[in-house]
This record gives sequence, C-alpha cells and structure tokens, in this order.
Amino acid sequence: MKIGSLCTGYGGLDMAAEAFFDAKTVWTSEFDKYASVIVEKRIGKPNLGDLTKIDWHMVEQVDILTAGYPCQPFSHAGHRKGSDDKRHIWPHILKGISVLRPRIVILENVRGHLTIGFREVLGDLAEIGYDAKWQVIRASDVGAPHQRARLFIVATDSNSDARQEPRRADTGLRAEASQILNGADRQVNRCSVKDVTNADDNGLQGIEPGRYEAPLSTAAITTINPSSQCGSHDGQLQELGLGSIARFDMSMQEVPNPLDKDGKLNAAFVEYMMGLPNGWVTDVGLSRSQQLKILGNGVVPQQAYYALKMICSNEAMHSSGLGRVR
Repeated sequence: MKIGSLCTGYGGLDMAAEAFFDAKTVWTSEFDKYASVIVEKRIGKPNLGDLTKIDWHMVEQVDILTAGYPCQPFSHAGHRKGSDDKRHIWPHILKGISVLRPRIVILENVRGHLTIGFREVLGDLAEIGYDAKWQVIRASDVGAPHQRARLFIVATDSNSDARQEPRRADTGLRAEASQILNGADRQVNRCSVKDVTNADDNGLQGIEPGRYEAPLSTAAITTINPSSQCGSHDGQLQELGLGSIARFDMSMQEVPNPLDKDGKLNAAFVEYMMGLPNGWVTDVGLSRSQQLKILGNGVVPQQAYYALKMICSNEAMHSSGLGRVR
C-alpha cells in the first residue's frame, strides 16, 4: 500500500501509518525549508513542496493520505481565527482528497479543533463521499511523560469500489456534520455520509471537547498486543529505535539532559519526549531553534499508532475495500 504525506514535518504520523498498515510512503509535501531537510535525509521520498500549489491531477495515486495540518488556526495557544487564519489550508487538502480519492485519509490536529473548524471538515468530507471516525488521544495514554492531547480523524471513501461521482450532502446541513453516535465509554465517534444527508435541521447545539475523549485506563493501554489482528511491524520500528510502536518505551534509550550546556531547553530531550529515535531531528545540521520549532509541530508516532488502533476496526476498513487491517 502507498502513502502520500501532506504537511510531513519529521514524518511522525507517517511512521504510525506505515507500521499499522504495512505501507510505504511514496511522496511527501513539506514547504518549510528546515523540515524539508529532515524529509530529504530521513524519509528520502519526493517532496512536492507547497501543497497549495500542487496540481493534484499530476500526482501519483495513493491508498492512504496523511495530513497533520497546521494547528495555529484552532489552537488555544493562538488566536483561534479558524478559516480567517492565513495558515488555514484545509480547503487545499480537501481538493487533494477530492482528486486523488485515497481509500483512507488520516488527519491530525490539536484538541481545540473540535470547537473551531471541525464541523466544516466533517461536512466537507461527507460532501465528497467520505465517512469519518475520530478520537482524542493523549501522548500519556501510550506512556509518554506528557499529555499532548490530539484529535485524530480517519476517513474512508464510501465509494471506493465503484468509484462513483462524489456524493454531495445538502449544503444547508453541513453545519450538522458533527452529529455524534452516542454509546459506551471508549466508543470511537463516527460521522457517515448518511448521517449528514439525513441530519435534522436543528441538530446539535454545539461541540463539547470532553465528550469526544475516551477515558483510557492503564489496563487498556498495557494490553495492546503487537501480534493482534491489527499487527505491529516491530522489526522495522526497532531499526528506527522506536521498539514496539504500540507504546512509548522510556527504556529504549538514555534520557537526555533536559537542559543543554547553556542552560537552555535541550532539543534532544524534546526529541526524546516526542518518542523519536535519537538524532532523528537533532542530527541533520539544523539550529536549536529550528529543531525545537519542528519538534513542537510534530506527532508522537506511538500516540498516532494507538489512535489508528482505536479507530480502525476491521469492519470499518472492510467497508473501504481494504479487507482485514494488518
């Protein structure tokens, strides 16, 4: 299976997708010149550059499209301008999905996205014929010593077999695209094309971030079995120094000093906190400030892998034409 990576950064989301689906990244899209250094040296696949300027009709088809798109329009750490933020590039990502029609789309953003822009994303996906499932997962849920709650969305092409023209929901109902199918604890939230099309005009009055977050117990985390039906390609990940990607393993490497020789935050320590192999970001010739910026925008691979495991049931993937999830 082939992966196309948008907003690649250091490739954390792609590490998880590659391991979970036994897939390979075939192209990337990263416009930041410093992050592009990491893409070149660590990933080594073609970089399409600025995704807002890509001619999608000229891009190689992929089975999976990943995108950890900029969080600044939605983050509580910023001004939360949403679509009014110049860094809001979701419409360009949507265009890529519309043209490429990957069977699976994997998206990642901050938890604050739930209250700004999330309805629009689900509505847009439904309009082009994609069913979505989502969950908020914390880095601490896989053993990392920090919270870093993130929203993960997995969308599947409801027309993947027939490759019909994209369905379009009534635009008057797009604001109701975030309708939730309520259920027991740890249920993954879902939104299908049918849900949007049949939504009541009154719908829900708002989105409360807390209701989307599954209460994850320690037992639920430690019972992840790398040899289970969803699989784990540990050999590949051990070569990267990640060990079993199902869990953040603090014993895999020596913990770097939190401060560098100048008494400032050590980028190597942040790299470790993000669950990355030693030197993945800090040993490619970038300055400390450049390293910290890239790391701050990155995805914890183990966290993303666990999100995929939570979201991607065999039933859901079967409907996308992929059959059993590895």
